[in-house]
Amino acid sequence: MRGKICLTMAAMLCVMPHADPTRTLQPKPKPPLSLRHAKAPAAAITVPFEYFRRHIYVTVSLQGKPGFIFMLDSGANRNILNLRTSKQLGMQPLKLQQEKNVGFGDAPVYVAPEERINATIGAIQVAQVMAVIDLNRFEQHFGHPTDGMLGYPFLRNFVVKVDFERKLLTLFPTDGYIYRGSGVEIALKPSRDFVITPITLGSDRLVRYSVDMAVDTGSDTTMMLYDQYVRPLELVDSRQHSVSGLAFGLNGFYPVALGSINSFHIGDAETHNVAVDYLAENETAAAEQKLPGAIGNGILQNFRAVIFDVPQGRMFLELKPPPLTPGTTRTVRY
Repeated sequence: MRGKICLTMAAMLCVMPHADPTRTLQPKPKPPLSLRHAKAPAAAITVPFEYFRRHIYVTVSLQGKPGFIFMLDSGANRNILNLRTSKQLGMQPLKLQQEKNVGFGDAPVYVAPEERINATIGAIQVAQVMAVIDLNRFEQHFGHPTDGMLGYPFLRNFVVKVDFERKLLTLFPTDGYIYRGSGVEIALKPSRDFVITPITLGSDRLVRYSVDMAVDTGSDTTMMLYDQYVRPLELVDSRQHSVSGLAFGLNGFYPVALGSINSFHIGDAETHNVAVDYLAENETAAAEQKLPGAIGNGILQNFRAVIFDVPQGRMFLELKPPPLTPGTTRTVRY
């Protein structure tokens, strides 16, 4: 296998629900990368996706055969092919071995070396190489077929728009891409493996702290934060009032503490009383171990659309229009 596979915050389900009454984000008051694994489209293409239990699933063709279901997972530093699916395609992965540092949890995950494969969405090739992992436990737990995961290499090779409002995924050509929407632009932090964005958290004392976090489309949580950052970010009261829960990762179940943070800001959007999963310091699977945590689809789904322009080191967030007050009219520009 070439390089270590890291599914940093991928695909977690909390057994106990969060208290998160504020679900809508509102406006606040006043380097080039290799494209050797895929070919950017000459024109934009749009396909539907399924949003199931806070996971994004898109249909992919493998070796010219349609109908394979892949999850979009920006928290994975490789494109992933399910072991079961590789066997269906006639592959015979060699050197299958246990790995304990692939995802969260204590159980081992079975990993095989990367396989060359032709993966396409529409007429566009989206991957030529995938690491083979046994996703059987994962797809059984979440109750959804999962033939693989499109990870950070996929986002690195395209401009990808995730339209949560219309449930559409659009791939734009990387060369000469110009964003023409009304969303806010956020500069991403340089990273070889992950989408990293600056955000601002409001502490228990209403002091704001700027931190960098991973953006993980493979996570069904709202936010994850490592325990060692509780004191530096003045979240001691939040942590003390949290309740014990369980989450599920590729390696099985693992303990979390469920709490909330006073406020969360990203770009020109803010929300309050944000759910957070506190993780023990030793519960880590990230190559970017200096990151305090990640935001998942619990945050991203509150936007009308999220556009990942990783090739140019930026991300665009399009807010949903505010509810229409009875007896008034409005003009919305898209």
